[in-house]
Amino acid sequence: MYGGLEKFDAGKFYTDATILNDYAREDFAGYLKVLFGFQDESPGTNFFDHYLVNTTNWDNGRLKDFLYNDNRIVIRLHSLLHFIAFNSYHVHALFNCFLSFIGIFFIYKSIKDFFAKKEIFVLLILCFLPALWFYTGAVLKEGIAIFILGSTLYQTKKVFLGQISVFSIGSLLFLVFISLLLKPYLLFFAAIYFSVFFALSHSKKIKYKSFVFISAITIVFVFLNSLSMAFKNRTLLEAAITHQRIFADASKGGIFLLDSVKFVRLEFDSTLVKKIATKPDYFTIKKNAPYIYWEHSHQQDTLFALANTDTITQYKLVYQLPKSGSNIFLAYNSSNMVSLGASCLYYSLLHPFFFNSKSLLQHLASLENLFVIISLFFFLFGLLKNKKDSFPAITFVLFALLLCLLIGLTTPNSGAIFRYRSPAVVFILLAALYYLPVSKNNKVPSSN
Repeated sequence: MYGGLEKFDAGKFYTDATILNDYAREDFAGYLKVLFGFQDESPGTNFFDHYLVNTTNWDNGRLKDFLYNDNRIVIRLHSLLHFIAFNSYHVHALFNCFLSFIGIFFIYKSIKDFFAKKEIFVLLILCFLPALWFYTGAVLKEGIAIFILGSTLYQTKKVFLGQISVFSIGSLLFLVFISLLLKPYLLFFAAIYFSVFFALSHSKKIKYKSFVFISAITIVFVFLNSLSMAFKNRTLLEAAITHQRIFADASKGGIFLLDSVKFVRLEFDSTLVKKIATKPDYFTIKKNAPYIYWEHSHQQDTLFALANTDTITQYKLVYQLPKSGSNIFLAYNSSNMVSLGASCLYYSLLHPFFFNSKSLLQHLASLENLFVIISLFFFLFGLLKNKKDSFPAITFVLFALLLCLLIGLTTPNSGAIFRYRSPAVVFILLAALYYLPVSKNNKVPSSN
């Protein structure tokens, strides 16, 4: 649809990693500073003018407010891998596959006690959920995120089982630190969420565990919302809606240009720019062309130029993208919380479905949504009819629903929703499996 791997996030991460690796071959001492975050990347430095200016996903400043999501961890990690990848994208993708499978194994080890005689089905769900294997098989954050999620859950479980060591505590602290940088809405939230879950699940004194758990999570949310209001002067809901508007603007596509002063976005219209004949990938902006831009000195402020007057400044082309084919533009009404929540859950769990899917990939997405609907039905039926302890299943479903609620609110693009929700929605299928009966003659061996 978009004309090549280099136009996707996977291609951009790969290209940025190779650029950073090239810098290592020129200035290894400077590269080590970049790896640990001590680099000088101000305009005019060798690193900025000859390397950083050629990257696309390295810059992480404009959204460094709420829901911070660092691209640089992925780029740094893959720049190290590139020393042995020999310019092969497939080596990088395979590395992500290995990382995600290790994470899946740790998730399995963390929850298999709740699935006696169903262990093989747990692994099948974790390995073959379409979106999960699709996105963890590329140079994206998802493979690393699954590794961190699984490792965090496993180390947290060991702590509450009393299997404490210096290595496990150190690993857990490091994982929590990384979780604050990479997908914190998933990873840091999961660290808190499942810490409460494992603490309650191994307690023999608390009777109404589901009620206590929901109360504890509510208290955590109220506390975080109070902090947001105190330090940011806005609620978490207001911050999420702001993020949604920024995402909607980015998903419109456009021509993105960069110089030493600012980062520019124009509409996806080649008549707004003029190519420099002697310098490949350099352009000037035509007179009266409208654009928006962010200055490097204060990247969080979006500025608007209604009619360009500077036709001399030359800009480096960062990338150009057409409008995304799977955008969902919604006017969320925060005053009606029920309608708001229903819309978010619908678009994050049930859209697209077969009757409104427009491509082969959306048909596959519809199939995954069908699995979700069936799983929710089995969960509700088991919750009402089965006398089995409901605490694990309720916890799994609530984890998925809370994340899908956030993702549906902040992400007005169905393709991005499937990517972001994939590590969470798998827990809905696991909740259904929890209630599915197993034959007494089932001789499937238990996996360790």
